[in-house]
Amino acid sequence: MSKLSPLVYISWLLLVTLTLATSKTVNAQTEPSTETAKDNPPFFTPRLGINYTTSGAGFDDFASFEGFIPLLQNPGNSLTFLEGQLLWSINDSTLGGNLLLGHRFYSSSDDRIIGGYIAYDNRNTGLANFNQLGAGFESLGQNWDVRANVYIPVGDTRQQVKEDIFDTGVVLQDTFFAGNYLNFHSLRSRQILRQYQVAMAGFDIEAGAKIAQLGATGDIRGYAGLYYYDAPGSAEILGWRTRLAVRPSDTLSLGLSVQNDATFGTNLVLSLAASFPARRLKDSSSHQVLARMNQSVARQANILVDRQSESEWLTESFTVQATNPKTNNPYFFEHVNLGAGGGDGTFERPYGTLQDALNVAGAENIVYVQPGTNSGIGSFTVPDGVQLLSTGPVQQLDTIQQASVLLPLSGASVLPQVRGTVTLGDNTTISGFYVDSPGTQAISGRNLSNVTIRDNLVTNALGEGIFLENAIGRVRIINNTVKGTTNGTTVPIRFTGNVESGIFIRNNIGPVDLTISGNTVEDNPSPSAIDGIEVSICLNFEPCSSPVQGTVQILNNTIRNLGNFSDSSGGVSTSSSGVRTDGIDINIGNNAQIVPLTISGNTLDNISDSGITLAFNGDSQAIATVSNNVLRKVADHGVSIVIQGATLGLGTIPSVDSSIQGTPKVQITVSANTIDTTGTEGIRFKTHENSVSTTTITNNTISNTAIGINAEFKDRTLSTTTITNNTISNSVDKGINIETKDSSQLRALIESNMVINVGSDGIRILDRNKDASNSQVFAGVRLNALTSNDFKAIVSNNAKLCLQLLSNTSNSDFKLTQTDYSTFQVENALLGTNTGTMNPKGTFTNVPQGACGFP
Repeated sequence: MSKLSPLVYISWLLLVTLTLATSKTVNAQTEPSTETAKDNPPFFTPRLGINYTTSGAGFDDFASFEGFIPLLQNPGNSLTFLEGQLLWSINDSTLGGNLLLGHRFYSSSDDRIIGGYIAYDNRNTGLANFNQLGAGFESLGQNWDVRANVYIPVGDTRQQVKEDIFDTGVVLQDTFFAGNYLNFHSLRSRQILRQYQVAMAGFDIEAGAKIAQLGATGDIRGYAGLYYYDAPGSAEILGWRTRLAVRPSDTLSLGLSVQNDATFGTNLVLSLAASFPARRLKDSSSHQVLARMNQSVARQANILVDRQSESEWLTESFTVQATNPKTNNPYFFEHVNLGAGGGDGTFERPYGTLQDALNVAGAENIVYVQPGTNSGIGSFTVPDGVQLLSTGPVQQLDTIQQASVLLPLSGASVLPQVRGTVTLGDNTTISGFYVDSPGTQAISGRNLSNVTIRDNLVTNALGEGIFLENAIGRVRIINNTVKGTTNGTTVPIRFTGNVESGIFIRNNIGPVDLTISGNTVEDNPSPSAIDGIEVSICLNFEPCSSPVQGTVQILNNTIRNLGNFSDSSGGVSTSSSGVRTDGIDINIGNNAQIVPLTISGNTLDNISDSGITLAFNGDSQAIATVSNNVLRKVADHGVSIVIQGATLGLGTIPSVDSSIQGTPKVQITVSANTIDTTGTEGIRFKTHENSVSTTTITNNTISNTAIGINAEFKDRTLSTTTITNNTISNSVDKGINIETKDSSQLRALIESNMVINVGSDGIRILDRNKDASNSQVFAGVRLNALTSNDFKAIVSNNAKLCLQLLSNTSNSDFKLTQTDYSTFQVENALLGTNTGTMNPKGTFTNVPQGACGFP
């Protein structure tokens, strides 16, 4: 139960006591005779009552316990009385109350009562306690009434009932260095939302008339009036109210009111009251107006309370040190300004040489270098756990407070120059240096883990611009430019201890997560045999002793002008020097398991050997994707894939022949590449020596090659190949060429390709053997368009070919040839769906539709 004003408690107890005592005294008196009562004015006695009122504007529904005590009365002339109410809020279970001292006069000439009162009110809302003084005037008659009331809150009329604090967090502003730390200028904002309850002062006035008489003492009266309330911080309230007062008897009354204002809206209020004893004495019908002297005062019983809210913003500024999310400690910087004198590594007093900073740098430190006066830095080693950054490129750090925070001074575009070799330790980063290293490797590391090489310029290196051997863990080579790498020889070296590449990664000891992205490798001069990017994992001359798992991503690199090449009338060809360099060279050997292997978004131009080569050897496993690359002017193959080795694999190849079964060790997708002008094949795919593979070649655009797509399967291989939706034009020789031999088994779908203006066959399938071997091909050739070119299928030397030839278009021949004890099966019923001339030679076996393994 909430607190109630002590004055209300005491007054209410006194009122109840006086009412009961006075009631007993009056009831003990002898009532006047009937004749006397009719002629004499009424004499009023104390009474008690109860009331229930529904919620209205500014208050909730409540019940009240009432008492009325006549204090002084001159029967037929005047009455001084005390009236009190104890109010109980239904919703909040709180108590309030009021005490009222009133006086009424009766004018017999006007048959009218004139009265006034003063009152004290108390209301407890459950959250706040309010007090109020009131006063009023009334004029009551037989047929019409007028009332006016005034309400004046006193004491603490505006009370805070709730406060919510919302921390909007820290707003990080600009960064700055101080000492050895990176700092944020920061702001913290808090919103304080306070809610108040406010007692409102006001008045109301109403006038009404009697509408109907109910029996001898009852009536119905109707009223209409205005009310006005106001409080500091609240909108003024001006509203109207109409009500009906129904008294069916002297012990029961009912009320119904409708009120409206802009703040509280429209409210319908019901009330029900009962009193004991009756308000009028018996046989008082001859004094109907005078009998109203003891009616309760009609006024607002509850203090009207409005709700207010206000918001306050508090802002404080402070400094926060940038925190390393790996260690949960602030980043620590050793500052270098090349050529500066002395210094202690702070931002205000940087070291003058890089080596001074490297000598003191510890794990998780950052050495931050300004170019200053830079005559060239000699060879050095980056200690384990150190990031070596310069102000040349844009430098960003991830912090606990914010991701990708821009370092002050970075983006200046001037790279400190290194004349020698940079050697990396474990968990290191080098970024923003110009490494010019004639006669030696530029950036290198051996037997290390977790390295990042980004935003560097590397020139004139010997052998390798960037070289990592047995780098495991997370390896990132990003946004570097490697130019003019040489090896001092005219003979390309492969599969030996010597290496040669602009960017070279070799690993045979442990797992690696490798990304080479956004780099430019260019201008490797003749006669150097230097590849652009080379990755070798578990290569045969240094095999892995146990399985090595990894991911390799070669993304969005630019590789151009490698080696010595010339553009002859027949297409691109190597020069007489014979120096050959690949653009991207990937070699996966025994025990390597690379999933995924992705080569995507690269641009290769003017390459003197193959553009992209992938070689899988032994029991290597991979899921590889070569997609969205652009290759122009490549002297040998555009994309070359070679698979050889055992049959350990990743999933089962579907087959229509029970004798063809196995698990593919390599799954390859070659898609959406653009290949223009190659010396040999646009795409070359070759499997041999017991390899098992699945291959999809789709949506490529190939032009100006010797052969558009060339796929060879020999030496007991097991393969599934899909060649779909490719466009091939202007090949010197064939558009699509498929060859199997030496007991190899192939399931091939060649579908929806367009072959335009090639020098020989648009599509050729050649299935043959040597000695007593038994090659098998199940081929679906469907929906292809061959412009000015024929289709050719040849089976010989004990081989087997099952062919579904469906809905192809050619303005030349479909040449089907069977020789030398071979088997040529044809889904004969479908031959008529093709457009062109059928030209079969040999013996053919008709098989039902679907027998070759394609619906």
